[in-house]
Amino acid sequence: MGLDMKAFLRKRTPKPIWNALKSAKKSAKKLVLRAAKLPHRNGILFIGYAEGDFGLGQSFRKDILAAADANLPFAIYPFNIGIETRLIGAFMPERYDKTHAYDVNIIQVNPDQVPVVLESIDPRITYYTYNVLRTYWELPKALSIWQKSLLDIDEIWAATSFVADAFRDIFAGPITRIPTTVELGDGPWKGRNHFGMLTDRFYFLFSFDYYSSPYRKNPIGVLEAFQRAFSNREENVGLIIKSMGTAEAYPEIDRALRMASVADPRIQVIHGSLPYNDMISLIHAADVYVSLHRAEGFGMGMAEAMSFGRIVIGTNFSGNTDFLTEQTGFPVPYTLTSVKPHEYFWDPEAQMWAEPDINEAARVLRQVFEAPNLAMKRAKAGQMLIRRKYGMAQVGYAIKERLITLGLLEK
Repeated sequence: MGLDMKAFLRKRTPKPIWNALKSAKKSAKKLVLRAAKLPHRNGILFIGYAEGDFGLGQSFRKDILAAADANLPFAIYPFNIGIETRLIGAFMPERYDKTHAYDVNIIQVNPDQVPVVLESIDPRITYYTYNVLRTYWELPKALSIWQKSLLDIDEIWAATSFVADAFRDIFAGPITRIPTTVELGDGPWKGRNHFGMLTDRFYFLFSFDYYSSPYRKNPIGVLEAFQRAFSNREENVGLIIKSMGTAEAYPEIDRALRMASVADPRIQVIHGSLPYNDMISLIHAADVYVSLHRAEGFGMGMAEAMSFGRIVIGTNFSGNTDFLTEQTGFPVPYTLTSVKPHEYFWDPEAQMWAEPDINEAARVLRQVFEAPNLAMKRAKAGQMLIRRKYGMAQVGYAIKERLITLGLLEK
């Protein structure tokens, strides 16, 4: 059909009928594609942001490394739609495969991107396969609008009990707890001089991504707690706030952080993407990691700091409560408050999140500064917990055991 004739028919066909015809044509095309199965290979196909420079990409790569550590058969389907400006290059490209179907697909994207994945890749990859969604979410309840998006998903893997509970009202299939990998290797790590840090200063660190909502991450809360705790600028203590992403989209927050750093030389703002080793080196160089977040699906920065045996202070709410307790760190009390529409990327649907107690946070910052040896007892316990539950071997084993239970992998 020529373009002119197509335009002529579309103009004169009622919209509901035209949409129905388009849907029927699309369904017929998928049926034709599904009729001719792709060549099959045993094992796992990881579908996700293998080349993405952000948290979900990093956790995806760590899951792949855990599978490799467990000697599981797998391939990788790099999914790059929507992240074209945040690419860091190929990851294990020798494992890339877009032309075979596997026993199970482990898809790691946000729930709203599931339809994009399923529509953009060959439907024969997912149609005959057990599809697992490995996802994260920061609010107490997953959005009701995602229910239809999950119809082609057979199972959800959640890294924390908070995420698992969030999806129970909208997903009828199994929801399985599979921990995320927190293993940073043995370095070598770059020292304080690389980041302009003083050798003998006691440093607090917080890192966040503007793409992840600065209202949720709450860097201003960290700044205020530090200023209240250390109003005497002669004290040898520092705060580093590491940010990345679209700071220009939140000029009032970016301006507040930068003005604070100008007014008080002890406060340092580092903005921009760092190589992974540099970011981990920065965590290693600090004494304390602080996160006064309003909600977290997991809390990777806190967990990574714990794995180094660093003191961790964090809001006692959401995903991090699986590993941050009074035995392993310093949970900060909070009150619940409503999520305002402008504070999050999706309509929060009348949900609540935490408002950390800034005065109590300031007291704890002061406490660990004045008695770091006592605080280190909790830090050592946190380090042991992370290594015991979130190591590469443990995550690989959890993936393997779940797939064996499902009959998708042999013992």
